Amino acid sequence: MWNYYGALYGPPPVIENNWKVVEDALMSIPGAKVHFDRKNDPAWDYRVRLMRGEPNMTEFSIMNWIGGGGHINFSPISAPSGSEALAQYKLIKQRCNDHGFDYIGEFLVGWRDMHHILMIMYDRADETMRKSAYDLFGLLVDEAAEAGFGEYRTHLAFMDQIARTYKHNDGALWDLHHRLKDVLDPNGILSPGKQGIWPKAMRTSA
Repeated sequence: MWNYYGALYGPPPVIENNWKVVEDALMSIPGAKVHFDRKNDPAWDYRVRLMRGEPNMTEFSIMNWIGGGGHINFSPISAPSGSEALAQYKLIKQRCNDHGFDYIGEFLVGWRDMHHILMIMYDRADETMRKSAYDLFGLLVDEAAEAGFGEYRTHLAFMDQIARTYKHNDGALWDLHHRLKDVLDPNGILSPGKQGIWPKAMRTSA
């Protein structure tokens, strides 16, 4: 079963107009139901507070899924397309199953983009599980890129690997990043290696 939580923002005329578009799209799905309130539903209450901009710690309860507090977020991005969502879901869920992890994911849908957030949960004290989580993440990076899905954020340990997947036009994007880095931070003081962007002195070794 798929659940979708959403909120509309802006002046009332804008919200009313956007709601018509959203309602038509949701009601085109066979069996879909729309709720404007759900009594005594903690998940609903949490989302309402979150979408109002009220900070809370509810999200952190997911750390209790297996215990141990370890997690890596795999976050590929795509067009807001049902076919692309299913393609990502099937690929990622299968790989999670192959490595012994539960699929814990959600999609964040915007007007022109869709973010898929996978939580790979593991016990930090379990060396075997920790290695398997890292192996799974590395595999997902390469397979998602091969399917046309790039990461939009990542764990520090995987920034270089993900940077290498953005190689269109002979790596023109990274040539630009490095040119800017060399001009704005020639001594490599600011976060060397962040997002795969290294200062000139460290570039060869990176």
